[in-house]
Amino acid sequence: MNDSTSLLLLFAENDSRICFAYSLKEKRFVYRNTAFKKFFDVPERDCTIDYLFSRVHIDDRELLINNYKALRAKRISDTIEFRIERTDNKTYTMLIRVLLDKPKKEQGTVLGFIEDITSIRDHENKLKDLSNKKNAILNILSHDLAGPLGSIQHYTYVLQKKTQSLQDKDVQMMISSVERISKRSIQMIQEFLRLEFIESVGVDAVKKRENLTGKMETFMREYLQTQDHTGKSFVYETTNNHIYVELDENKFMQVVNNLISNALKFTPDGGTIRVNLEDKEDTVILSVSDTGIGIPRKYHDKLFDKFSQARRTGLKGEPSVGLGMSIIKTIVEWHRGKIWFESEENKGSTFFVELAKCD
Repeated sequence: MNDSTSLLLLFAENDSRICFAYSLKEKRFVYRNTAFKKFFDVPERDCTIDYLFSRVHIDDRELLINNYKALRAKRISDTIEFRIERTDNKTYTMLIRVLLDKPKKEQGTVLGFIEDITSIRDHENKLKDLSNKKNAILNILSHDLAGPLGSIQHYTYVLQKKTQSLQDKDVQMMISSVERISKRSIQMIQEFLRLEFIESVGVDAVKKRENLTGKMETFMREYLQTQDHTGKSFVYETTNNHIYVELDENKFMQVVNNLISNALKFTPDGGTIRVNLEDKEDTVILSVSDTGIGIPRKYHDKLFDKFSQARRTGLKGEPSVGLGMSIIKTIVEWHRGKIWFESEENKGSTFFVELAKCD
């Protein structure tokens, strides 16, 4: 053993990552560093590939198999995220990358490292859950506050007309104050929603392999709990509990949030908003449908244009956030997806988003 090899082994032994070497010829681990032994905590005789693979989450096994098969062609694998259950029965999220020293030969050695990123993912998931709750609450507030404020603004206009003949300066002053306050409040809500959305899309997209079904279930749970407040019914359905796509979750969920927000604005009380995930052969189609007033034919060709004139006030006076659908389309295209819609006046609308699936 030369000095370089000794230094490399010393480095591996003191690395917090799991490092290993597996002999394909001998069908056993010929090297396991301290972090490996500590994490898996099983006797050497029981530490086999079959045992470790049995601990991998069932949804992630095919991904690891495909990644290993790819080694034959390119020798070094991509960095793959997967989940594994340890002997303490807790599920951990790991990153793995491996190298085959003798490609296309059964007697080669697989070298690799595994990094435990469970705490990072747990923290991200908590932040995402809070973000989902925030988005749902924002929609309720913008719907339940902006609507009544818009009505107040309209009524003050009518009152001004009807009380002009009284020539009572105090009455006119109070009505003007109410109109001014309601208008300013609507503008504040509008600006707040605009900034929230712009901040979320102003950062570069960072995509990861995600189970879209699981993310949507968490996201829709908040809306399903708000049906009594919004006056609308929500329905969420999927054809498959495990649909994997490459996502920047925060940005893509903002797309879903905005589509649902639009459906809320243009669907009368008692209406239904339906969200559906349909698993196709190579793609998944997300649809958001409503039983609202639909989109006038004159807006169809320009709905996704920047600075589109298709902005409309909601049924209860909710203002347009001023974003149009162009940003939504941009985010979908960042994900190499497509977005389109079908709508008839007074017969509701359905927006479709199609994304490519991944292994």
